[in-house]
Amino acid sequence: MAKQLQPQQALESAVHCLQTGNLKAADKHCRSVLRSLPQEANALHILGAIRLRQNDPENAIKFLTRARAGDPANGEILTNLGAAHRAAGRPDQAVEVLHQAISLASENPSAYFNLANAYVDVGNNDMALQTYRQVIELVPNHISAHGTVAQILRDAGDTDGALHEFEILDTLAPDTPETLNAIAVLHAGSGRLETAEGFLRRAVSLSPDNHEFASNLANILARTFRTDEALTLYQGALDNTPNDPDLLCNVGNAVSHRGDNHEAVQKYQRALEIDPDHVDAHAGLANNLLADGQFANGWKHFLRRTSVLAIASHIDRAPFASDLDGTRVTVIADQGLGDQVFFARYIPALKARGARVTFQPDPRIADMLRRAGIADEIVPAETPADGDVVVSSGDLPFLLGSEDVDPTPVPYEIPVLTEREEILRSKLTAFGPPPWVGVTWRAGTPNMRQALLKEAPVALFASALRDAPGTVIVVQRDAAEGETDRFTAALGRPVLDLSALNEDIEDLLALSGLLDRYVGVSNTMTHLRAARQKSSDVIVPRPAEYRWMNTGAASPWFPETKIHRQMPDGTWSQAFDGLSASLKD
Repeated sequence: MAKQLQPQQALESAVHCLQTGNLKAADKHCRSVLRSLPQEANALHILGAIRLRQNDPENAIKFLTRARAGDPANGEILTNLGAAHRAAGRPDQAVEVLHQAISLASENPSAYFNLANAYVDVGNNDMALQTYRQVIELVPNHISAHGTVAQILRDAGDTDGALHEFEILDTLAPDTPETLNAIAVLHAGSGRLETAEGFLRRAVSLSPDNHEFASNLANILARTFRTDEALTLYQGALDNTPNDPDLLCNVGNAVSHRGDNHEAVQKYQRALEIDPDHVDAHAGLANNLLADGQFANGWKHFLRRTSVLAIASHIDRAPFASDLDGTRVTVIADQGLGDQVFFARYIPALKARGARVTFQPDPRIADMLRRAGIADEIVPAETPADGDVVVSSGDLPFLLGSEDVDPTPVPYEIPVLTEREEILRSKLTAFGPPPWVGVTWRAGTPNMRQALLKEAPVALFASALRDAPGTVIVVQRDAAEGETDRFTAALGRPVLDLSALNEDIEDLLALSGLLDRYVGVSNTMTHLRAARQKSSDVIVPRPAEYRWMNTGAASPWFPETKIHRQMPDGTWSQAFDGLSASLKD
């Protein structure tokens, strides 16, 4: 017969077995202790820890509660009890117990870490971040704490903070593919595609069978017009998951970049057969169809744009009747300021059917649209919607029926505030002689897929404008640090930087009419120029935004505007040669 261990010896053996993962033996030793000492707190604590490891939180709580009664000042017991409450789905109780644990053991990193996790569970990310940082103060190399901080910051949109934490993770645990991928996505989302590519190639080399990493790398390759290499990576992933709508959508994006619009449409349609609610597939399909002049079907898919998803259940989406006499229609705005100005051009067709129309745009443009007389009433967007029918401005083309109205109504005129115009005229005159040429080179924000980002190289704009007569005025919103200085140096002469006017749309409207020429990517200034009955020279990156169509030198929505297109291989020479020639007209 085996010799019976004394309680202290049995406890020591139980601890050793727990540490080495022999849970069955640890359980046996603890039960032998409890036979002689039924309330022995250490034995109960170990049994609770065993149940916690066995994913049995309810029984863990029973043992740990008994252990706490026997040793109420033991912070370790409270730490495990808090972890058990969290595992049992009671994070509020976990927070309470873990605070008590920390009051007893203020330098216990496990207590802080479990408390931070519980704060995440209850949705208090601010307290979670604060508590994870306390963990890091105690254990600077705590990989899990750094990792969770990075994820919280990333999800909160703090790209720089998240990137810093992920880079620390890469130092603590080098060559972890998931970390490399996360770093790459953040760099790509900030427009640093070359840096992102380097991290993704490392991730793919370490984990060649991970289709997410390969697809992310392919996205960057496609965006930088290395379409064949991108398609090879996509195909490798599709061979394993042929019905993955994300991959099919990514392939559609890739071939759309190089101008294979018919194939792109097929890929988006296939993605939607698998997932009818796939937002990116609807967006890609809508843009391709509209840019190809297939307005009826294109506007139908445009209904699924992300800017309206949150309110889709609260607006009317049935096509309008031909006779709306006496119907009160409230049009609420979605998307950016330029889009709000653009879609308001469909309101006259709605009024022509007899509707009384109230438009609710962004307050920043309410007064100017009121002066334009585009609707019967203009009220700010925050006003509660009141009407027989409530619709979104971006839905108007579909609701009106592209076969029943002109699918491309011309711009309407927005009168300028004369005093604003005169102040700006004096500023322009004081700086330099006409012709006054405005320029921007970017619109939208960088992101992983570069969707909605319109950008062309700053140096090429400077080169095209170098020999143009007159004065150059920069109106670039959110220019990167030093970007305008680099443009000025490349241009070879001083520029008037009026980028701050983007903060006041009335000033921007006034400037738009004073400029003799405007060159840039499609943005709010383009819409304001049209509202002042002025033309522009627009540089159109690939794939073309629907307003600029897939082909042609002009847009049906902006018939007086000259289009200069990026080539299917990604080169810009033809576009900027055309711009240079246009500036000499």
